[in-house]
Amino acid sequence: LFVAIIDAGSITAGARAVGLSLSSASSRIALLERQEGVELLSRRRGGIVPTAAGTTLAIHARALLERADELRQAMDGLRGDSAREIRLASNTSAVDTLTEFLAATLARFPTMRIAVVETSSVEVASRVREGGADLGIVSLPPTGDGLIARELWADPLVVVRGSVFRGDDVAPSFEEVMRGPLIGLPAANPLQTLIDEQARILGVSPAYRVRLPTLNAVYAVASTGAGAAIVPYGTVSRSPTLPAAIHPVAEEWADRRALLITRSTYVPSPAQQEFIDALLRYRDEVDVTEPLGVVILGSPPEQARRG
Repeated sequence: LFVAIIDAGSITAGARAVGLSLSSASSRIALLERQEGVELLSRRRGGIVPTAAGTTLAIHARALLERADELRQAMDGLRGDSAREIRLASNTSAVDTLTEFLAATLARFPTMRIAVVETSSVEVASRVREGGADLGIVSLPPTGDGLIARELWADPLVVVRGSVFRGDDVAPSFEEVMRGPLIGLPAANPLQTLIDEQARILGVSPAYRVRLPTLNAVYAVASTGAGAAIVPYGTVSRSPTLPAAIHPVAEEWADRRALLITRSTYVPSPAQQEFIDALLRYRDEVDVTEPLGVVILGSPPEQARRG
């Protein structure tokens, strides 16, 4: 109910979306606010907007609803034929390249159902190992037994800065970039969490001007000179926005490759195997480290040129 109200912008429309009366919905929201001891919704002339506490609740509520939907899909698969369904978990870095693959390929599989979940590499590996996902795409080699990993494509992180920055022909250090101004993803995003943790190891508190919901949005704003950003090179190579100064992140942890992981005991159906084969063929065709219509200033270090 709370998520429906946020999405609709009013208690009345949110209640209607979940099949409740206005009075019932209002009383439930009031009870929720009393239980949590915080105000969750702010009533304004244009409708309902979440407070800071409400925004936090909505983020976690959506995650819970997503997991509940995954559970329903898993149970549906046990009741019927799941041979033409693939549950695919991906880390944030691979989402743009994966989206391009799906856009180019999915029409060839008209009866295949693909459920994609975005989470951290560690969580992807956990889901695949525990049977919560059939396939996973990660940037960190999984630890422990029970998984098989195959290389997909290069996945290095790069610094994006607009042309208003002085010295764009000189690659900035990671520490310099993180001192801001910065354009980034939401704090809860797995890739952003990794970047921020590396900054804190250096004793730097990242200075963000704005946090945006997608990598494409982060790149687009950073390209204007509003701030620097750290994104996967796959995002840069596919962006339609104007070129910016692109430099590799010269840190060992930023030299990454996307890996396809499956359980060692996973036996795909013929349809699932056809989808996997298509993904591996796409891997052989794409090279995200080649500059595609962007200007790269400075020479990438050896680790960014490999693959």
